Amino acid sequence: MFSKFKIIIIMSFLLASCLCSISLADEVNTLVSIGADYWMPTLDAKIKSSELSVIGTQIDIIDDLGLDDSEGIVNIKGSIDMPLLPELYVSYFAIDGSGSKNITNTLTYKGQTYSATNNISSKYDVTQFEGLLIFHLINTDIFRVGPLVGAKYFEVETELKDNTTGIIKTESVDGPVPVIGISAAVKFAEKFKLECLARGLSIEIDNVDAAMFDVDLGLHCDFNRFLRVSTGYRYFAIDAEDSSNNDSVDIKFTGPYIGITGSF
Repeated sequence: MFSKFKIIIIMSFLLASCLCSISLADEVNTLVSIGADYWMPTLDAKIKSSELSVIGTQIDIIDDLGLDDSEGIVNIKGSIDMPLLPELYVSYFAIDGSGSKNITNTLTYKGQTYSATNNISSKYDVTQFEGLLIFHLINTDIFRVGPLVGAKYFEVETELKDNTTGIIKTESVDGPVPVIGISAAVKFAEKFKLECLARGLSIEIDNVDAAMFDVDLGLHCDFNRFLRVSTGYRYFAIDAEDSSNNDSVDIKFTGPYIGITGSF
């Protein structure tokens, strides 16, 4: 699957080469930026996993399993913004969480039944790699806007362990997801800028209906050309359902962040 991800990135770059001739970007300097955001999200998630003829239960991992919100997450990001070419933006984050609870309802996950009153330990890990090409079709000192294309690569792992019986069930999924979106920024004071980066995709293929959205709204303060501090709010959601297998996942991470970026 990783090779498919590389193919998507290469195709996105070729598309960028074709579209760059219509870009109106007027930047005169190459700008390389490297930054980190400390994201403090709240988790809302429901999962359902069936196996053969055994239909799974829709499980609320907060209410049913007692998982806590993830601790603060560090999102690493970087960009290269060159004259007359689209901006290359990359990012990475990893989210994990765990919990333990004596469940109050009988649950079924991946063909296994977890009886009410049993003590269940659960955990999850979500890792994301992202690559985007952003086309600044309008680029002035005050306002900037343009479309983007790219892809995200996900690695997701989950585990449910019945501490009463010792039974463990795990799930592991990975693969690329192409995205499209928009980038916009408005400078409203000498050192302050409001910026939005929104990307996602909604598709329906055969029996699979899936959507992924990632929206970042940030307020930036540029001390000078080389140093920026930021605060903002990020909404990240994955909603997918496979009607043929009776599987579904609905995960949302939403919350504020603070960050710092260096440029040269």
